[in-house]
Amino acid sequence: MSALLPFASLALASCASAAVAEPTVIAELPVETVAVATEPPAAEVVATEVAQATATSADWADVLSAFVTGDGGFRYEALRADEARLAGLDRYLAAVASADVSGESRDAQLAFYINAYNAYTVKSVIELWPVESVLQEDGFFDGRTHTIAGRELTLNALENDIIRGEFHEPRIHFLVNCASASCPWLVGEVVTAENLEGLLEQQAQSYVRRTTQLDTSAGTIGVSQIFEWFAGDFEASGGVRAFLAAHVEPANADFVRDEAHAITFWPYDWATNAR
Repeated sequence: MSALLPFASLALASCASAAVAEPTVIAELPVETVAVATEPPAAEVVATEVAQATATSADWADVLSAFVTGDGGFRYEALRADEARLAGLDRYLAAVASADVSGESRDAQLAFYINAYNAYTVKSVIELWPVESVLQEDGFFDGRTHTIAGRELTLNALENDIIRGEFHEPRIHFLVNCASASCPWLVGEVVTAENLEGLLEQQAQSYVRRTTQLDTSAGTIGVSQIFEWFAGDFEASGGVRAFLAAHVEPANADFVRDEAHAITFWPYDWATNAR
């Protein structure tokens, strides 16, 4: 499996051993039998499939590296003006649409669905541009459908039924991006089975430390509404407070653990993360 395309599921063809025949027998073979020998060897077919799969993942990597900014934004207008990279995004999403991930590892499947969510979010903003807020676009999350591994899904169905519903990993909330100012930042690389765990932890820690507001005089802990909307997802980690304490700066962990300090939720900013 190519590390660049965690969703690629390529079936390797087995090569049967052929017996060495006498020259006179070859001369007597029917014309149609000899013609079969002109087909490409199975190894060449597999190599072509691997090259095509790697190319589609490279297209998404190219879009991310070119248009994700270091402050959590995305350059949508620049992508709209780049016909070559727009075509690359379409190639990638065509591969997402027809992918078969049933035989992949758990990490490879989760990485595939996270990439699909983020790529279709970018594509939707591009198609609807100009977009001031995705919440102002009717059906952005629950109306528009996208083909993902042969299934027609909305972004809400992809996130809630598959990414959350099947994998039960609370840190995914910091790796999927909803194209909005208060969203965790879109990573500038393709998520793979190999880098998944590192990115999950990196993104969770980065978001918690960047957005958590401690008021020592008032005794409050201000956090993203993500922790209000999806509180149940964090129960497996000991609850929201325990999760926060594990990801804030070590010097602030005791303050967060203290249940005398109330957790409050600051308003979510749904303005588009355009740059």
